[in-house]
Amino acid sequence: MNRLSKFALTLLLATSMGASAAETQLAGCAAKRESIRSELRQAQEQGLSDKVAGLTRALDEVNAHCRDSSLVERHNKKVLKAQAKVNQTERSLRLAQEANKEPKKIAKLEGKLEKAKAELAALQAQQP
Repeated sequence: MNRLSKFALTLLLATSMGASAAETQLAGCAAKRESIRSELRQAQEQGLSDKVAGLTRALDEVNAHCRDSSLVERHNKKVLKAQAKVNQTERSLRLAQEANKEPKKIAKLEGKLEKAKAELAALQAQQP
C-alpha cells in the first residue's frame, strides 16, 4: 500500500472513530481532532511508529484544513444524495408495482428501498 493510501486510510479510520469524541460531546472538527488524538495516544502506547506518523499527519491536516462549515456542507450534500436515492427507488418500486412486474423484482426493489431508507436515517442521525 503506498503512502497516500495509508494516509487516507488512517485519516478515514481516525475520523470515523467517534467514541472518544462522543464521550466528550464534541462535534465537527473538534470531534475529529479529539478522535485522532485519542488514537494517537493509543498508537504511542502500543509503540506503533508507522501509525503514530500517519495519525500525526492526519492531525496536522485536520488542524490546517478542517472547517466546521465545510463539514456541515458536505454532510448536507450526503443527506440530499441519500434522499434522492430513496425517492428514485420509491419511484422505481411504484412503477414496477403498477406494471405488475414479477414478485421477485418487486421484492428486490423493496429490499433496495429499505436499505436506502436505513442509510438516509443513519445520515440524518449523525452530527456533521
